This record gives sequence, structure tokens and C-alpha cells, in this order.
Amino acid sequence: MTSVIESAHGVLAGCAAAQRLCDEVAADPRAVRVVDVSGPGGAGKTTLLSILSTIFDATGSDGVVLVDDAHELGDAELSRLARLAADGRTRLVVAHRPWPLLSSLRSFAWTQPLVRLEPLTRAAVAERIAAMVDADPSEEFVDRVWAQTGGMPSLVVQVATTLRDGRPIPVDVLEQVRREVGRAPAAVREVLAAIALGCGATVNALASVLGTDGEEIAAAAQGAWSTGLLTGAGTVVELAREAVLQQIPAAELLELRQRVAFAPMDQGGSVMAVGRLLLENGACGVRAASALEAAGDEVHISEPALAAELYTAAVAAGASASDLGARRAEAAALSGDLDTALRMAEEVLERPGGQAHALAATVAATALAHRGMPSASASLYQWPVPSTSAVPLLVGLGRLDQARKLIDTADEDHPTVGSAVRSLMARGVLDSVVGSPVCALSELLRADALLEPGGRAELLPDTPVALAALVAVHLGELDIATAALTRAIDNHPRGSVELTRYRLLRAWAYMLGGELGRASTELRETTAGSPPADPRDELFVAAIEIGVARRLGEHADLLSAWPRARDAIMRYPVDLYVLQPIGEIAVVAARLRKEAWVAPHLADAETLLDHLGRPPLWSAPLHWYAAQAAIAAGSPTKALHHASLIKAMADGTPLAAALAEVVHCWLRVLAGDVDVPAVQKAARAMQEAGLVWDASQLAGQAAIRTPDRRAMSTLLTCARSLRDNRDSRDATSPTSSTCPRSDRPGPDLSDRELEVAELVVAGLTHRQIGERLFISAKTVEHHIARIRRRIGAGNRADLLAQLRLQLAVRDTP
Repeated sequence: MTSVIESAHGVLAGCAAAQRLCDEVAADPRAVRVVDVSGPGGAGKTTLLSILSTIFDATGSDGVVLVDDAHELGDAELSRLARLAADGRTRLVVAHRPWPLLSSLRSFAWTQPLVRLEPLTRAAVAERIAAMVDADPSEEFVDRVWAQTGGMPSLVVQVATTLRDGRPIPVDVLEQVRREVGRAPAAVREVLAAIALGCGATVNALASVLGTDGEEIAAAAQGAWSTGLLTGAGTVVELAREAVLQQIPAAELLELRQRVAFAPMDQGGSVMAVGRLLLENGACGVRAASALEAAGDEVHISEPALAAELYTAAVAAGASASDLGARRAEAAALSGDLDTALRMAEEVLERPGGQAHALAATVAATALAHRGMPSASASLYQWPVPSTSAVPLLVGLGRLDQARKLIDTADEDHPTVGSAVRSLMARGVLDSVVGSPVCALSELLRADALLEPGGRAELLPDTPVALAALVAVHLGELDIATAALTRAIDNHPRGSVELTRYRLLRAWAYMLGGELGRASTELRETTAGSPPADPRDELFVAAIEIGVARRLGEHADLLSAWPRARDAIMRYPVDLYVLQPIGEIAVVAARLRKEAWVAPHLADAETLLDHLGRPPLWSAPLHWYAAQAAIAAGSPTKALHHASLIKAMADGTPLAAALAEVVHCWLRVLAGDVDVPAVQKAARAMQEAGLVWDASQLAGQAAIRTPDRRAMSTLLTCARSLRDNRDSRDATSPTSSTCPRSDRPGPDLSDRELEVAELVVAGLTHRQIGERLFISAKTVEHHIARIRRRIGAGNRADLLAQLRLQLAVRDTP
């Protein structure tokens, strides 16, 4: 008997009432009992009766009557059961569904309270799976089983076993569900179908949709619950949904879909609820098209991707494609589908006249701004109604007078959050050129704050936080830039157009600060899968990739990254907001002797800055890059020219002041004039401006070039302290332990290469080195060629200088 009870507890796991009845019967099988068991289809009534039968048989009990599906019995059978219940000798268990109601059962002489069997809760489903499927189910697995079965005991074990083994739901299980649906009366099937399409399971909701009186609906609703095909939340069990809908003829089903969809609106509810149902169920006709259009209008700012779906469905239902064209284009643009947005906007603009032209022009302008056509974008933002959205583009292109005039004359239709954002952006960008860069940063951050609370989307050529980050980077305030970008990244949905830009700008800030592990990780995660479609984003990708390689001293990586950088710079026109990436690529071009590819872009950048009056915020960083490129190309005269230009704007921004001091110090170092205090001071200035890698490089290059051993040790200590400070910040990167050390003058050399390097620095010839190491002169030549490639040395002097630093770093404690 013990084994029978243990087995019963496993089979009935999660159903305490059924387990308790089995325990009571097993404890005293000969006691007279009259037990009422009620539960919907599939709740386990038949299983319970089978277990009770086993218990009675095992104890040799007689006078036992077990009745299943009593709700299907006629009056005569029920009368017989009533007599058995009253005879005082029969052990009687009657199982039935809660509907149809059997009033005669109320007169039975029940010996204990009703045993109610119901769908299993999630916790009970987990218990049943653990007991019967020989598995310790995870929460996710339990949720999957519960979603498919609604907790119906007759389905849980079979479905759990199937999902565990990765097999499709067995045909016999699906057939079991279909039979249950087919056995239900027509009124019950209609109720189930309405609920499957989204109607609430209450009598009032069903009566409104099905158009029948309350009493009939109440009975049919009870019948629907009794089938066991509804979850406790009043939805159709997922496994049964298709079977329920298949029972309704196609024409009737279409009509029912429409009635279910429009019921909330007919009762004064939200049109959005109707739109969602129409989207899910499919609809056609004037009323459906109107509802879908209204629903799209309701969410076109807050949920643009959903609005785009609703508008598309409205057109499919019969709405005018031309009337909805501009709004569909706007929704597509706001959701990040710029190709679709531009195509739809152009279709609207090609049609003569129409009030939608202004919106379509704004959509097209936004798409073109992201597609690397700022001039065309600026023109469209000013047609047919001028908008201050064009100001960042005009300033970026050097058209300062047009930008000022637009700010003075643009007529924003009425005060809104959007107009306030556009105004702050326009003033912020203008102040970055002709006013205070600090005020510019404040205005751009305030514009971003206006968009944050509601997660608003606006049709803009760029976002306030992206422009604020660029201003902060040019000020040397990398922490402000990364903090603002991180907040924006955390608040934006995955896959949005803005998210890619934010992550690339953050990677750019990490790279400038020497946090190369973070920069590499951010770049890899952002571009995983496919390159950016936005040419501006692609330019930043290429510049980060090649910039990290330059800072790591990986000459081979520079060579492999160059084609992408060359192509990216060809695809995007010069504007104010890409001067730093252009400068980074220019430095590498000079090192690789490929200056011709970048020279036209540098010339365009110079012309642009001339038109803007050489604003220090934007000019100083570019001249810093130009000076580095000139140094790499072996042109000290050009480097000195750019140094003098930076010095002239030293009062403009803190970063410009730091760069002015550093660039002159750097030139003196390259000429062999190493003033240790001056180098340390310049390095600290660079560190304060956020350019820690450049600071450590200055100290390292000075150490290479001084013949004074004590000065070399002091400068190496300075470089090491800067490196350690940077490494402590970079340590949070998942790849920091595997990235090459970013502060070294070149990659780590092997033991044999270090031996060769020591002898090269000592002045030995290839033959002498070979004799010393017992290798051929040819092998020595191969070693030196490999060392030269790895450290990117352009000539023998550079090779000797970098090898001296390699050996000094190794030997200095």
C-alpha cells in the first residue's frame, strides 16, 4: 500500500486536495464515504478515480462505486446515485465538471467537503514536473510549460516531456485538445473563440461581443471554464488556441474578429486597445482603417515602431496610402528605419501640393543627415517652413551667417518640448563657435534633459547628447562625455540608430583617454554582426580601430585597418563634428606615407575653420593632430606652424592651453632638447585634459632621447605613473587582461628578440650578433626585420630609439 500511495503522490503532485483524499481512503478504506469531486476537463478527475480504484482493490474493499463524468448522466442515473449515497453502506465517489450544473447533487448526503480540482499554479506545475518528468525544472522551463498548458494537469507532463527532449508537441496531445473543443456546445465554442481573439472572459464583455443576453452568455461562459481550456487569467490555453479558432467557419471568424476588436472602443475605451487587437487579428474596411490610423496617431511619438505597423495595417485595411504617407515616413524615421522613411518621404514630396510636404521634408532631412549628406539635409530642414533643426548642420558646414539668421527668423509654430529642444541645440552649437564653450555644453545637456523623462523621439540631424559629448571631448572633459553617453545608452532601446552613435562616441572618449581595452570592447560589441549603415558612424568606427592600433604600436594592425579608414573618409564630407576622426586618420596616413588620401580633407577642414573664425574649441584638437602628422612625416616646419596656431588660441579652452604647452615641448624633445621639469609639467597638463596616453607617450619619447641615465629614469617613472593611472581605469574592461599594454613603445618582444635588440643597441653587426648567438647572419636579419615590423620603426634611428626604451623599461624597477 505504501508504494501505491507514494506513486499516487507523484502522479497528483501539486494537487493537495486529491492527495489528501487518497491518504484518507488508504488510512481507512472500509469507512463509508460519499465524496463529491468537481473540476474542469483535464483537471485530473479520471486519474484520481483510477488511483482510488487501485487503493480499494488492494484492500479488498467491496461496496465501492466510482462515477466519472456525472455531468453527462440523465435524471434516472442521478436518482440511483442519490439512493446509493443515502443507504449508509456504499463508498461512493462522484466526479463531474462544474457545468452543466447538477441541482440534484445538492441533496446528496456528502460525508465531507467538496474536493475541488483546478488548473495547477506555476509552483504546482514545477512540483508536478519534478515528480513525473525526472527533471529539476528552471523557472524559464516552468513558464514555458505553463504558457502552453495553462496548468492543466492532463497536459503538463506530456508537454514538459516533449519540451525537455526538444520534440514537437505530439499529435495525440493536439488531437486530445481538438476533441475537447469539438465536444463543447456551439455556444461554448463561440465564447472560447471570442476569448481567444482577445475578448475579456467576463459576462458583460462577452455579451457585448456576441450580442446575446446575459443568461445565455453566463451559461456559455461557465461551459467555457468547465472545458479546462481557459487559464486562471481568463485566456485560452496556448495549446488550444488554434484548435478553438479552427472550429469557427472562416466568414464567421472574420466577423467575430471585427466585433472583438471594436468592443473596447464601443464601450468608450482606448482606441489603442482596438488598434492592437486589429493588428493581431487582421481587419479590413473603413472602420478598421480609421481605428488603426487613430491608434497610430496615439503612439507615433512614444512608440514609433508600433505606429509604423499600425499605419501599414491601416493602408492594408483600406486607408489612403497618400494621406498616411508622411506620417508613415515619420514613424519609420523615429523607429530607426531610415531607408524606408526616406523612400516614403520622397513619394510624398513628388506629389504636387499638400499639407504633408513640411513633415515629409523634415523626415527626408533627418534621413539625409544620417546618410552623410548634411548640405542637402540643411536645405530640406528649411523648406517649406524654416526650422532651427538646420542650425547644427549649417554651423557644421561653416555657414555661420545662415545659421544666425535662421535662429533670428525661424518661426516655430507653437511652444512645445520639441521646439525648446531645437532652440537649445541651435544656441548650444552656435555658442561652441562664437560664444562660451562651457555655455554651449550646458545648453546641449539641458536640451537632452528635456528629451529624457518621456523617452521622446524627435526628427533631428543629431541628438543633443551626442553634440554635448563632442563639445565635452573637445573641452578635454572626457568624464562628462562618458557620463552623459552612458546615461543615454542606458535609457535607449537596443537596436536604435542613436544607440550605435552613442556607443561609438563613448568608445572614442575611452580611446582618447587611453582606456584602450574599454574602447576595443565597446567597438567590437557595437559593430558585431554588420558595419554601421550611417557613413558618419562608419568614419568613427574606422578612426577608433586605427587609433587603437596606433596607440598599441601594432604596425601590422595599422596596415590592415588603413583601407577601411581610407574608404570611410572618402564617404563622409568634412564637417565640424568629424574633425577629430579625420585628424586621427591623418596621423596614421603620415606614418604609412599615404598623406595624399587625407590632404584634401585636411584642406577642407582648414577652410571650414576659416569660415567659422577659427574657434579654439574645434580648431585646437585638429591642429594637434596635424602637428603629430607632420612629426610622423618628418616635417618639423609644418609641425611648428600648427604649434604656433595652437599657441595663439591657448586662452580659448583648457584643452587648447594644454595642447599649446605640449606641442612645443614635444618638438623640443624630438630635437633632442629634453628639459625634465618641462616634460613633466606638459605631461601633467595633458593628463588633466584627459589625454593620458599622449601624456605617457611624451614622457616615454623624452626618455628615449635623453643621454642622461638619471633623467631617463625620472621620465620613465613619470610615464609609468601615468600608465598605472590609466590602467586602473581600464581594468573594468572585460578584455583588459588580454589587451596588449597600451603604454609600451611597442609590443612585447620574445626572449630571442630581446637578445638581438641588446646587441643591436650595443652597435654589433649582423655577423657579430650571429657569432655571439650561434645563429647565421641571415637569421639575425630576419629577427631584426620582424622586430622592425612589430614596433613600426620607419628607419634605423627610430628602431634604435625604440629599442633603447624597450630595454630601459625592462631594466628599470
